[in-house]
Amino acid sequence: MKAFVYSILFAALPTVGMAQNSPATKPALITSDSVQRKVDGPSITFNVEANPVNHTLRVRTNAKGPMQLEVNDSDGRAVLTKSMLANGAAMSVPLGNLPGGSYVVRCVVADKTFMRRLTLNQ
Repeated sequence: MKAFVYSILFAALPTVGMAQNSPATKPALITSDSVQRKVDGPSITFNVEANPVNHTLRVRTNAKGPMQLEVNDSDGRAVLTKSMLANGAAMSVPLGNLPGGSYVVRCVVADKTFMRRLTLNQ
């Protein structure tokens, strides 16, 4: 039984954290004043560096322009929201006094939404 459950979980892993197109709807957890722009050209990437994290979250995207970053707790509540200007380089986001645990980082850049799991060790 365990092997069956694990095989289903591992089969679903490649879809976790993949970019999702959402051209018709605005993201529910990001503020409504964010502007989404269609990007032509190479595909956009988004990465969380050094997971698990201690005090500072480092994110990297190859996109350039406005970006909305949101950190959600295990219940889906936004505990940190930040508007940033992506420039293709790694960006640091201080996590303040968030307690240790699992979080989901949600990033909206151009017309893409990315989600990554994050473990905070504080």
